[in-house]
Amino acid sequence: MTKKIGLALGSGGARGWAHIGAIRALETAGIKIDYIAGTSIGAFVGGIHAVNQLDDLEAFIKEIDWKTIVSLLDVEFPTRGLLDGEKVYDLIYSHVLDSNLEDTNIPFHCVATDLLTQKAIVLKTGSMVDAVRASISIPGVFTPFQKGESYLVDGGVINPVPVDIVKAMGSDVVIAINLNYPYSPPNIDTSEAEKIDTEVDTENQEILSRLKSSEASSEVSKAETQSTRIEFLNNLKSRYESVQETLAEKVNNWLPDQDDEQPKTPNIFDVIGSAINIMEQQVTQINLKVHEPDILLQPRLSQYGIFDFHEADALIKEGYRSAAEALPEIKEKLSH
Repeated sequence: MTKKIGLALGSGGARGWAHIGAIRALETAGIKIDYIAGTSIGAFVGGIHAVNQLDDLEAFIKEIDWKTIVSLLDVEFPTRGLLDGEKVYDLIYSHVLDSNLEDTNIPFHCVATDLLTQKAIVLKTGSMVDAVRASISIPGVFTPFQKGESYLVDGGVINPVPVDIVKAMGSDVVIAINLNYPYSPPNIDTSEAEKIDTEVDTENQEILSRLKSSEASSEVSKAETQSTRIEFLNNLKSRYESVQETLAEKVNNWLPDQDDEQPKTPNIFDVIGSAINIMEQQVTQINLKVHEPDILLQPRLSQYGIFDFHEADALIKEGYRSAAEALPEIKEKLSH
């Protein structure tokens, strides 16, 4: 009997791009994921993978720079959050369109937090884009997502790595990815680091080539859907470019200082991001003791802030390295 594999994708802001690298490493090894549960950025990446659109997301995030990030910040007068989140909503929609949670290629559940009941909410049915928007609503940054009489925020507040959720879905083996492991990077030999980067790039190119070959033989309806998605993305990109200058003026004092020659001073995003990271580290440690996964991946990401979305290449490679290093252990779990 083949064991069912569940993937628990944790929260951690921009560090979530490491989830993409980990998924790629599993794909390369021929390890099929049967269930996915995601919290916050883990819900974002997991949901997009569940509808087979990870290639689109990876291509998009590798082009992200600070101008793109600024264009996504739809500033409002701070009442319930600094950002309204509608542009992020559009970004999610551009990848998943009108998919429903119950109709994904890979069974997928999404974790959010109900502010009123102070409990974790597991979203299993209904709009994918609504569920992901709720799960990524970092308190104080994005306004809560209203669902009926509930106000939903980031699932990482209560359940940063949803091991229990994916286990309840029917997983025999749970692979969990914790993005908030407090790792202190040592001095790395440059030549060895370059060698690892080259190996990762080669593996990723092979995966992309294989996926593109498969896509070439897909049905006409799928091609039409892809065309619609590309058109939507192009329209979205044009709209971003038209508002960049205005938004840049509004949030210039909020964003991290990009001048390497000057010492960096914490801004509002740094403060919120650091506070949330400290909280999630503590909650994660407690939860993982109660709900222990079969395989725990902890990429070395502590040098990256949760708003470093422009560091996609490095984050994806570290996620790949972490999963590739654990492949012998994963295969051993699957064989027994």
